[in-house]
Amino acid sequence: MNLKSFLIMICFIPVIMAQVSPSFAQTTIFDLGQVVVDTDEEQQQDLTIEEKSVISQKSLKSYKVVDISEILADELIEASMIRKSGYGNEVGLRGFTKSNLRFLQDNTLIEGSCGSRKDPPLSHINMLTVKSMEVKEGPYDVTVPGALGGNINVITKNPQQGFHAEAFSKFGSFGFLSQGGYITGGNSNIMGLFGYNYSMSGQYKDGSGKRLHSFNDTYNDAGRRMDAFSKHDYWGKILLKPAENHEILISSSYGYGDDIMTPRVGMDTEEERTYLNKIEYKIKNLSSISEEFKISGYYNRIEHYPYGKFRSSAANDKRIEAISFIAGGQIENKTFTDLALLTYGTDFYYRNWYGDIIHRHTGVVLNDELFPDVDIYNFGMYLKAEKDFDNLSVTVGLRGDIFHTQAQEKLKNSKLLTNENSQTDVYPSAYMFCKYFLNDQTNIFGGTGLTTRAPTAVERYTQQGSAFFGNPGLDPSHNFETDLGFETKLFDRLTFRAKGFYSYIDDYIYQTSVPVRTWTNIDAYLIGGDINVQLDICCGFSIDGGVAYQRGRKLDQPAGNNDKDLAEIAPLKTKLAINYEYNGLFSVFEWVHSDDYDHIDRDGGETPLDGWDVFNLRIGYQFSGQEGNLSLLNGASLNFGINNIFDKEYAVANSYEYDPTDPGGANVKIVNEPGRFIYGSLTYKF
Repeated sequence: MNLKSFLIMICFIPVIMAQVSPSFAQTTIFDLGQVVVDTDEEQQQDLTIEEKSVISQKSLKSYKVVDISEILADELIEASMIRKSGYGNEVGLRGFTKSNLRFLQDNTLIEGSCGSRKDPPLSHINMLTVKSMEVKEGPYDVTVPGALGGNINVITKNPQQGFHAEAFSKFGSFGFLSQGGYITGGNSNIMGLFGYNYSMSGQYKDGSGKRLHSFNDTYNDAGRRMDAFSKHDYWGKILLKPAENHEILISSSYGYGDDIMTPRVGMDTEEERTYLNKIEYKIKNLSSISEEFKISGYYNRIEHYPYGKFRSSAANDKRIEAISFIAGGQIENKTFTDLALLTYGTDFYYRNWYGDIIHRHTGVVLNDELFPDVDIYNFGMYLKAEKDFDNLSVTVGLRGDIFHTQAQEKLKNSKLLTNENSQTDVYPSAYMFCKYFLNDQTNIFGGTGLTTRAPTAVERYTQQGSAFFGNPGLDPSHNFETDLGFETKLFDRLTFRAKGFYSYIDDYIYQTSVPVRTWTNIDAYLIGGDINVQLDICCGFSIDGGVAYQRGRKLDQPAGNNDKDLAEIAPLKTKLAINYEYNGLFSVFEWVHSDDYDHIDRDGGETPLDGWDVFNLRIGYQFSGQEGNLSLLNGASLNFGINNIFDKEYAVANSYEYDPTDPGGANVKIVNEPGRFIYGSLTYKF
């Protein structure tokens, strides 16, 4: 989208705001499909069931997972997962995956460093740090740049006054182990927090007994014996309150993993280092025109070193050095006016990404521009207005971005497509969203919006070889989306929520194999929806159920591809769970079903996958209110679970995706899910 279109969109704001009544009422803040996965039970009192779903602290601790994507795929009916290994998996929302979503920690952007996304952004966040997770679907958040299909923001725990601590130990099948904890304390002026976690696992077996290495036939003897991963995580925060209504929050985390197995692609990870840092200064009630003012800065760096030590292929002699950092900041202000509640601000970031292929025995550089030292700049400004009119709540938002990318090294392969190695894109994002309350228990909601994401450094500049490289001439993708939904609560027991969406994607970034393997722009659309039902029966029993379906189609075809189906679109998914909770005891027995994976892009590398039915069980007990000798157990919780009770053999992710660790850009492998997995945990908090 050009500068002219951008200026036209800016002109819409006065028209929209002219429709807003000058009277002001209590503003209802809402976002379509926003879900909060909350681990702080005190915060739950502020959440309404119409706008947010809650996973309680004890439920979250009952999971066996290491990375966040598994929780999201299980708890959200509209979410799917791309299985890559025992660790470092990817999440999708309503057909949008990978770079078509934005991932954040505490409102700061996180990007991995691996071209084949062996380290998706959520894998760099340790589960013990998590306070809540906000999932926003669609183009309804102008505070985040480049979120084509939505964003996932992980909010981490803050320090507390006094002295508190939590210790955690979890163990399970296939040598899975996770141990750690944190301490926090301080007074009203200064508080601190420090935590540590160690986790590891051997190779799991799928439902037919195949070990993890068997999904890629390039593993050598050492690879067939290696563990799946091991990882150390450290994190800390300092919260300062130098004056009334003033807060300074400083946070930092460091992660180190080694020998992370990834059979989905052609190399494993020798080591990986994660550095996440942020400082934020917040002032509340600063003046009559500032209810809350904040300024923040961050620096996130990922060092990723794949190698072929455990492979018998040509990759055995290779090692990749891939390093990416992103530094940015944000200035934001909130103001109550007679017109509306206004949130406005500006943000920027600079990202650098380079990667070289090295002979791991001699140190000779084999390819000095796998990722040719790419600089990425983004500057944006945004405005959001929220207003209530009796039974109607309205939110409108507008954003403008200037995005610039440049490769600092020669593009010796991509010159076959274009000689340009510097691009500047100017584009808008905008939306309007409404919620109308028919009564206190029932409302309808809907919105329409536009959002844009620019091509990644991999898509534009990868220089793997003469048969596979990036396309510098790619245009940004634009998502024009409309959503409509309905929700109600009957008899204070039954909650029903349904929503549907249609996305027209202009210049969707898609892979192509003719004349070489690279990426191109096509037009496409996504359509789908989901239904969620919650029923409170009695005596502590309740039922949750849901169904989600989406379908993607190409409106024009990449060269050499005649299949109309869009890739990476998960099939119909249903879920039914029976819950019990009483006096500290809780249990969840769930059935999850997926239809056959047959609406696929065969020409893009996908293959049909059978549908599946999986049953899981989680049981836990929270000790509280004990007396006498048992009082020492207050604050302890025990959890036990079985995933895939009947040891089903199945896969949830297909094979569309080029492997940048392969000179020919081969399609990635399909990795089956773990078989029966039994686990338990003990947590003690005081």
